[in-house]
Amino acid sequence: MRFSKQTKASRRWFHRPGFTLLEVMVAMSILTLALLSLYQSFSSSLFVLTSTQNLWEAMKYSQNELVRWERSVSAPVSIAQGEFDGDHPLAGSRWTREISDVMPLPGIVVRKVALEIKWREQNSDYSYNAEIYIKPN
Repeated sequence: MRFSKQTKASRRWFHRPGFTLLEVMVAMSILTLALLSLYQSFSSSLFVLTSTQNLWEAMKYSQNELVRWERSVSAPVSIAQGEFDGDHPLAGSRWTREISDVMPLPGIVVRKVALEIKWREQNSDYSYNAEIYIKPN
């Protein structure tokens, strides 16, 4: 018993090769999720790269500055602070240097040179601290 009569033309239209709208929508959804995850990973990688670059500049500057103080003839006890200029790689960052006498053992006095660099990235504060001990004058 047949309820409808199928013609050759209607069968051809029904079995035509191609994708249905549902298949296209599922494929687009999967593609969208994949692209969003790639974007998120790229965004976080870029943030890590920038943070690492600023930390590397702070470490490089601190080590050079401490070596300069180590080689200097006199390092007077003092506290100083400032901000890096516009053409410096750490432009906008602040620095604090403290030179003080400390006694690690009774009768032994050494001079401590401590340097702290502070900077801000995307609503977060970061800092790098370095210190060296030298012979007082």
